[in-house]
Parts: sequence; structure tokens; C-alpha cells
Amino acid sequence: MDVDNIANNLANVSTAGFKRTLMQVQSNDMMAIYRVQSDPGTTPGTTVPGKSVSDYVGQLGSGSHVYDTPADFEQGSLQQTGAPLDLAASGPGFFTIATANGIRYTRDGNFNRNAQGQLVTQSGDLVLSTNGPITIPDGKVSFDSTTNTIAVTDPNNPTGEAVPVATLRMTEFGNLNGLRPEGSNLFVDGGTAAPVNATQTSVSQGFLETSNANVVTSMVGLINAQQWFDANTKMIQTQDTMNSESITSVGQNS
Repeated sequence: MDVDNIANNLANVSTAGFKRTLMQVQSNDMMAIYRVQSDPGTTPGTTVPGKSVSDYVGQLGSGSHVYDTPADFEQGSLQQTGAPLDLAASGPGFFTIATANGIRYTRDGNFNRNAQGQLVTQSGDLVLSTNGPITIPDGKVSFDSTTNTIAVTDPNNPTGEAVPVATLRMTEFGNLNGLRPEGSNLFVDGGTAAPVNATQTSVSQGFLETSNANVVTSMVGLINAQQWFDANTKMIQTQDTMNSESITSVGQNS
């Protein structure tokens, strides 16, 4: 699983707004080993006249397991693209997206207009304003980073004034650990993320946030994963040997 996790990070090194996933490993509980009783009616730790049956042999480790793969929400650097529909978030906020499965969140601001003139993600999901989907008419698009307002200048308008069309809906979370990766560079509230309207996030037009996955870090992670696998394999082999010897020794002394 660790290798798959790192491989996914490597595959998204160039994906805008991607947040690398980490792997948290936890040791399994130790197992107490007792000799199996051959005398009916006895339990571990009891004695039979003329024979000691103190049956506790020792403890057996059972390796470790992955108990969580949280995302690392470290800010990525901003890369200028000049594209008017490219938006980059600085701070803890996320763009709010409407998908077929419900509301989702992303840091990927590489947006487009669909055939209906709506602002959408690369996957075609709707980007939301404070009032729902965003429709952008033809014209020059501008963005006010102070108010998160999207405006369009109609080339046929003699005044040349930009007309506001929507206020971008940005969302922050009281508990980022409750936000889980879902695929397609989207995150879903697992029920404990506590979404609120963003107050500490600024948005820049004509920029994209780069992925926070790093090639060098991921390659080091692959090496560590191999070492971790080898260590666990040797540990299991050692435990099997110790267990076999213990059983043989107890059997000879019983």
C-alpha cells in the first residue's frame, strides 16, 4: 500500500493543486503465547500434582498495519499562467464544486467554460458561487481578489465597465483531518471537517497552485518503503523461528 501511495504522489507531481497523501503505520497488538493444556479441566497458570504447568511462553509480534492515509495540505507554490480562468488559492480555503455525488472541494483552479458558458473543472464539474453555478458571458473576465468577485467586460458595452457575474464560493474547514481525498483531485467532507465560509484565503487570477508532491521526497519514500517491507519480512521470519523453538522446547520439558 505504501508503494501505491507514493506512486500516486509521483503521478501527480505536475497536477495543479494536488495534495500528496501520507501513510501512517501502527504496530499490531502483541499476542500472548501459552502452551496448550493436555490435562483436562486445567487453565493456564494452574498446576497439576507432580507437574508444573506454568503455561505462559511469551509474546509474539504480529507486524504492523496502515491505519490512515491522510492528505498533506501544505501550500504549493503559485505558477503564473496568464489564463483568465485559472485561479490559485493562497491560505487554507478550497474551491467549492458541485458533482453528481454532491458537494466536493478542490485546490485545483484550472477551470474552463463549458458549452453552456458555465465555469467548470477539467472533469466538467460545476464551480460554485455563493448563489450556485457560475455562468460567464462572452467578454474579458476579471477577478477581484478582495471580494472574490468574477466580472466580465462586454466588448460591445460603450462604457467599458466590468459587470459582476458571481462571487466565488470559497470554503475553509475547522478540522482538515475530516477532509478525505476522493479522486479526480477532489476532497469530500467525511462528516467531521466542519466547513465554513473562507475568511483567511486569497485567490489570484492567472495563476495555478502547483502540486506539493515532490519527486525527490517520493523517491526517498520508495526506498524507505522497501526497507520497511524487508524489516517486516525478517521480523515475521524471526518470530516464526522463535515460536517454533519455543513450542519444541516446551514440548520436550512437559
